[in-house]
Amino acid sequence: MKDCQDYFLKTSRRVSFEYALLAGVNDAEEHAIELAKLLREWVRGSHVNLIPFNPIDGSDYQRPYKKAVMAFANALESHKVTASVGQTRGLDAAAACGQLRNEFQKNPLVETPSCCLGLV
Repeated sequence: MKDCQDYFLKTSRRVSFEYALLAGVNDAEEHAIELAKLLREWVRGSHVNLIPFNPIDGSDYQRPYKKAVMAFANALESHKVTASVGQTRGLDAAAACGQLRNEFQKNPLVETPSCCLGLV
């Protein structure tokens, strides 16, 4: 976190953090408040990109409801931390971020596409 603060102080450019939201694990308002306090203490000029989890076969984790995601974002904003919610594309076809990777891991005979190299 100190490196993030140093970066901001040297460049005046905001530092963005990616935060994956898991239903019932880290998506409550209290988690948002804890995150906001941590970021305000260490990194002025921070921003949080909220990424709702995309469900995959074999995982116990679930995607949070949109209402929970928005409440999380609002809690961050009310504690002076800007936030945005990532847009999910391909969820209806099980082709969203992380879901395709899971398919390639389950079937080793399928060649990994170049977009996923380094992720498997």
